[in-house]
Amino acid sequence: MSRYTTVLIVTLAGVLGVAHAENVYRWIDAHGEVHYTDQWRPGAVLIRTNVPRPAGASPDSNPWSGIAAEDKAAAGALKERQAASAVRQDEERQRAKECKQARAQYQALINARRVFTTDSSGQRHFLSDSQAQAARLKARETMDSLCAGQSGS
Repeated sequence: MSRYTTVLIVTLAGVLGVAHAENVYRWIDAHGEVHYTDQWRPGAVLIRTNVPRPAGASPDSNPWSGIAAEDKAAAGALKERQAASAVRQDEERQRAKECKQARAQYQALINARRVFTTDSSGQRHFLSDSQAQAARLKARETMDSLCAGQSGS
């Protein structure tokens, strides 16, 4: 048997094997050569199927519709995770802002020689030493609760 005949028989057997496959895919390699196979691979396009359609399916229905639905669901889940991440970042920024304000207020009370409150008419009322110490303690507790877990204390 000649070499040409052997190559022809092997090629014919391969074509017949693909011809009896349920699905036939076409893909193009890096050199631009077209290949046909019964196994899906990335970039392959379904060109023929012998799989019977479910009852009620239209002849135009896409065999990849299940994959498309999964892809759409995955994209929705990704958007949801991104939105949740954005919310967490916004909350962290707000906590950092509140912490910074509480830290500044506490520092102002510590640095002040005399502590006072201002009434609605703008008149100052100076606190006694014990009242000032209570205000400093309360400011420290507020700062600690708002700044818990943050560096820079």
